[in-house]
Amino acid sequence: MPDTNDRTAAPASLADALFTPRGVALIGASGDPTKNSGRPQRFLKAHGFTGEVYPINPGRDEVQGAKAYKSVADVPGPVDHAFVMVPAKFVEDAIRDCGAKGVPVATIYSDGFAETGDDGRKMQERLVATAREVGVRLIGPNSMGVIHPASSLTLSVNAVLEMEGIKPGGLSLISQSGTILGTLLSRGAARGIGFARMIGVGNESDLAVGELVDLLVDDPATKSILLFLEAVRDADKLAAAARRAFDAGKPVITYKLGRSEAGRELALSHSGAIAGPAKAADAFFQSNAIARVEMLEGLLEAPPLFMGHPPPKGKRVAVVTTTGGGAASVADRLGALGATLAPAPDAVRAALREHGLEIGRGPLVDLTMAGTREGIYGAALEHLLADDGIDAVVTVVGSSGQFKPELAVAPIVEKAAGSSKPVAAFIAPQADKSLALLQDAGIANFRTPEACADAVMAFLNRQAPRPVPAVDDHAKEKAEAILSRAPAENLNEREASLVFEALGLPIAPAQVIKEAGEPVAVPYPVAVKVLARDIQHKTERGLVRLGIDTPEALWQAAEELLALAPEAEGILVQSMAQGVMGELIAGYRLDAEAGPIVLVGPGGILAEVYDDAAVRTAPIDAAEAMAMIEEVKGLAPIRGFRGKPPGDLKALAEALAALSTLAVLDAPVLEAEINPLMVREDGAGVVAVDALLRLKSS
Repeated sequence: MPDTNDRTAAPASLADALFTPRGVALIGASGDPTKNSGRPQRFLKAHGFTGEVYPINPGRDEVQGAKAYKSVADVPGPVDHAFVMVPAKFVEDAIRDCGAKGVPVATIYSDGFAETGDDGRKMQERLVATAREVGVRLIGPNSMGVIHPASSLTLSVNAVLEMEGIKPGGLSLISQSGTILGTLLSRGAARGIGFARMIGVGNESDLAVGELVDLLVDDPATKSILLFLEAVRDADKLAAAARRAFDAGKPVITYKLGRSEAGRELALSHSGAIAGPAKAADAFFQSNAIARVEMLEGLLEAPPLFMGHPPPKGKRVAVVTTTGGGAASVADRLGALGATLAPAPDAVRAALREHGLEIGRGPLVDLTMAGTREGIYGAALEHLLADDGIDAVVTVVGSSGQFKPELAVAPIVEKAAGSSKPVAAFIAPQADKSLALLQDAGIANFRTPEACADAVMAFLNRQAPRPVPAVDDHAKEKAEAILSRAPAENLNEREASLVFEALGLPIAPAQVIKEAGEPVAVPYPVAVKVLARDIQHKTERGLVRLGIDTPEALWQAAEELLALAPEAEGILVQSMAQGVMGELIAGYRLDAEAGPIVLVGPGGILAEVYDDAAVRTAPIDAAEAMAMIEEVKGLAPIRGFRGKPPGDLKALAEALAALSTLAVLDAPVLEAEINPLMVREDGAGVVAVDALLRLKSS
């Protein structure tokens, strides 16, 4: 930290300038403390900020009782952080003034930039170029500001700062929504939850989520990093920062919008439709140890589950309760989300038997009518926490939590505090005192069964960051050589299949003919297809003939198809796969948010209808590919469902890993697909019989 009495030294770091500035300039400060542009000055004074505050307003000599300055350049002392509130057309000039003054960072509250359309986007690009030219880092535009409770820095217009006192704590929040800053600050205050640092990033024109997470990893006060995301705009930096956070023992937990159909992106391939933004984001978060909660309240309630607890070995949850109905509501949700409900181990049953209580072997450790007797709840919880066959424990408390908080939650506090296993507590009635006792003890506590189950599953689904596998450099070079000769961004099927073959994917024997009558050396029976780079789904247009077994039939089919598609580059004659046990879709996409992803799911023309696919960030190795195969319900038949012989899963996993190598090619591949990829019996391999590949526009 810099010496705040030294008015000449530069701030020690960007983090110091952001959160503990010696002086702040309020550019566009209003003399009316009720206006948005007048609030920050009033808030800074009300909350006791000890640094210097310089209102900048060229039309006034005084603002809210403080000397005003016409420009940042006129300020006598150092300014480490500027808060810009002038209309959009004046922001660039304000940033130039900041650069001339040596202000290292500016938070821009002003709107009217990229969020408004093309003209605003261009203005934002000019603003960023100017900021880089003069050496000023930017938060925003359209940012609700920065809050650092420990130093009473309240550079924000958010009306939540009307509250008295802001409790410091161990949670830090980065939000793409300014409103969420106030929402979580106020909800946290009501629960006794404090924050270390809060940042509204707005449009993320410069400083974005990834770089800010990286700053927070090095902040001693930050114990857990919370993200409210509308989109992932800097995937590479966020991934690297999240991995650093994992190594530092600081969980990163996110709530991200985009689960609905309205969030799906358009794509030419089936796989683009299947791997919508929600699945792609899930794959990105999972690869980088970012936990995703489904309920906003989970951002506040879930952190204690993660802090000090490594990723679990499995998804086994024990639920211990004094209220059957309340526990059932949590257990039902956990089961629906994929958790395994663990019945009471023998050690728990024996311990309870010593207290005169016999329980069943159902999915709940149900202590109803007896759990409030001294020693019973604690005995059950102690043995559950000690059992290696359980990954997390959910404790559910009934009416005693409302009327006898000390008695109801005392055994939870006693046994869970310091446990190496996470404990989640759901109090069925409204029981603020019980929740407060749990909060003070650092135990995750929940007001609703849905939020409890969601947070527990977020913990159970979290894994260590997935290592990036090595790739076959020789295969990579061969594929890049083929792509370098591609005449267009959309490869035709033959060109695409040769790229896949170079990467190590087996492809069906094929030959291109230009007209009927040309000799063909491909083994019969064959499929006959139109070859055209701008036609992605030939079956849907009737441009495929299957089961052709003589030259005469082949030539007739070729004539018919060429007549239907005069734009065709030729006819692709492809040997039909034999001994097929199943067919699936294997796809790749350069997702706008998550980056390169690979997927596998049931194949055919209805692939996207079933929406049953496993998705990972690419590249992957064969072991990760095998995990994907196990994950997809629709691939059960080739896994040996109900005693049937399995398909060649090893060859399939190797093929998926080979396809994922597209992620590291020099020529950026936008999307690729094999549908179907045929799986033969175990030991007989797989074969690709349809290929699509599209390069990213330069």
